[in-house]
Amino acid sequence: MNSFNKAKVEIFHRINKLKLKAGAALDEKGVGFLDEKAIKRAQAAIDAKVTEYTDELESMLARLNSTWNSALENAKNPEATKQHASAMHNYANNIKDLAATYDYDLMEYFGHSLRDFCEKVDFSNKAHKTIVQAHIDVMTAAWRKKIKGSDEEMAKELKETLAKAIEQHS
Repeated sequence: MNSFNKAKVEIFHRINKLKLKAGAALDEKGVGFLDEKAIKRAQAAIDAKVTEYTDELESMLARLNSTWNSALENAKNPEATKQHASAMHNYANNIKDLAATYDYDLMEYFGHSLRDFCEKVDFSNKAHKTIVQAHIDVMTAAWRKKIKGSDEEMAKELKETLAKAIEQHS
């Protein structure tokens, strides 16, 4: 007989601190379990803030536009353009995240696209300037027209406009 068959195994159950922070019961056995009540409370908190979306988006677009104008003024200063590109990357990412939270698919798409472009933008390159300006223009138009989904006719037109600008100037 094998000595492993005679060995007694003892299992130590440790407290799962992450599970506690997520609001799950310690005795819950399901993998990835989250308390349904906690999820509902979180969704209610998000839903209550949806009215603030347009104000926050307006603020983000204003900061993005201001940073863009400053970047154009300082296009020959490599240190300044690096800071402007980083700030614009952050604003675009914040817009993307905010739009995703409140199901504004079109703005999420534009924010994601601009964020990714800011990783390689060269403010001294005329084509890059055109592409960034196209992003800002379509984002502003989507915000003014309060376009939420990507399937709306106007949303499709804005996406096509941006795609053409990127294609022509890449």
